[in-house]
Amino acid sequence: MTRILKRAGTLLYGKAMLAQLAYEIDLAEARFPAVVTDDNFRRKASAVARKIVPGVSNGLPVYIESVPDNVDFIIFAGSDSLERGFISDERIKARIMLSDEQLSSFSEPVSDIVVADSSLVSRKSAETFFRKYAASFTDNLISYPLKLKHSKSFSYSCGTEVYFGNSSIDDISGLLARCGAEKPLILTDEGIVSVGLLDYLTKAMDGLSYEVFDQIPPDSSTDVVNKISGFYEHSGCDSIIAFGGGSVLDTGKGVLMNIGLNSNDLTKFAGSNRIPIIKTPFIAVPTTSGTGSEVTRVAVVNDAVQNRKLLYVSPNIQPDYAVLDSRLTSSLPLHLTSITVMDALSHAVEAYTCIGKNPLSDQLAWTAICLIRENLAEVMKRPQDVDVRGNLALASNLAGQAFSNSMVGLVHTIGHTIGAVCHAPHGSCMAVLLPEVLEYNKTMIIDSLAELFPAVTGGNSGDLPSKEAEADEVIASIRKMNAMLKEVTGGRHPENLSDIRDREGRPLITEDDFDTIADFSLGDASIVYNPREAGQREIKEILKKSYN
Repeated sequence: MTRILKRAGTLLYGKAMLAQLAYEIDLAEARFPAVVTDDNFRRKASAVARKIVPGVSNGLPVYIESVPDNVDFIIFAGSDSLERGFISDERIKARIMLSDEQLSSFSEPVSDIVVADSSLVSRKSAETFFRKYAASFTDNLISYPLKLKHSKSFSYSCGTEVYFGNSSIDDISGLLARCGAEKPLILTDEGIVSVGLLDYLTKAMDGLSYEVFDQIPPDSSTDVVNKISGFYEHSGCDSIIAFGGGSVLDTGKGVLMNIGLNSNDLTKFAGSNRIPIIKTPFIAVPTTSGTGSEVTRVAVVNDAVQNRKLLYVSPNIQPDYAVLDSRLTSSLPLHLTSITVMDALSHAVEAYTCIGKNPLSDQLAWTAICLIRENLAEVMKRPQDVDVRGNLALASNLAGQAFSNSMVGLVHTIGHTIGAVCHAPHGSCMAVLLPEVLEYNKTMIIDSLAELFPAVTGGNSGDLPSKEAEADEVIASIRKMNAMLKEVTGGRHPENLSDIRDREGRPLITEDDFDTIADFSLGDASIVYNPREAGQREIKEILKKSYN
């Protein structure tokens, strides 16, 4: 049976979020935004309309219970039931919470954007609101036993609807129809084709016309993205299905940007929130349980000219739909399973411990960590168990949503750079670097690490005599995971950077690379979210400790 994780939409919470809504309107390139309200909230809605676009004498136009056809961005500021009357309206919609009562009575996001500005609501209702919000878009999968920490201001976004189940790929033709797509370009790699995984997708296409590009390398680049974009245009395709692991999914996002923005230069979109809305339909089908890229607003693509991985961050590159079919990961070799799951763990742990964390990402990260702890050893024993595989796919997905909104830190800073400089597998780098970076950050994150003690170890808070002891045990437990995985994979899962080798057994990373890695790491955007500052000297020290 297929379960559906709904779109979270975008939540804007805290100070100055009415002004942030104005930015969202601008990013959507809306020409005629307007506020709609009802008689009971007419005065308050008019005041809000003036705050969204300050400096305009009358603010945005305000309508009562209906809006003209030329309005292209609808903002609800009224009773709870107001937006229900527009549920089939395909225009972009936002909902502004006008009171604590509205915040407390929230059930699920209906509009694309939910705004909870601290000038209109207080923190006293936020705890219940955050828990309801997370439960509503995760099909009540969240388990978080702690009191939530309330960020003063944050935004959270996931515009992807997730289809999750042991045969969910069978829904693909229906999803394409909902997108209005008639001829998708399927992006994948030769390995996936050679083991027959692509057959699951093509059999589910139900007679639809499609094209396939299966030459995506493990470490894709802007050159590959540009080549595929030309193939897309030449073939007359109208949508994208990315079917594969992290490189395929990130390549798909790169092609989406090129096609949707009529560009052949991705560098100008690198960075945060520089990408406008893209209308090209995009479906992601992951074949590993690690990257979470099927729901993230992040893409990493190697720039072939600079030989540096560029980071793209925007909700507008999130797929419209993601399909998690556990059959697709059941044939994944144990050593690839191990490094991809540790990649997911690194996402969840960094999401929980880095400075961009928020009350929604905390709930998802915690749940993902618990799922990994409960299923990692089991998948090593029963790799064909689709239920265990499904749980790990779900963990990867939740971790992806979490870190996409909280961002990651030094583990990924260094890992991205090693991937670009040494072409080492990303998951292998994450597995090795995670405990070492947590050790480096420990003085700044003892409270967060101690909170993770039950999630990582399965123990109870208070089992050990101090927070520091619990934090140390979290790090030790991750090291034990790597040791266990190395044993069960016959040495193919790495415990140290020197364990990461090519097919001929040669080390991909040498100590001679440390200066270059440390230098280039300082240019990776994720470093700003790390809880402890690090320069070249500190990064080199982490590399040395991680090497042997």
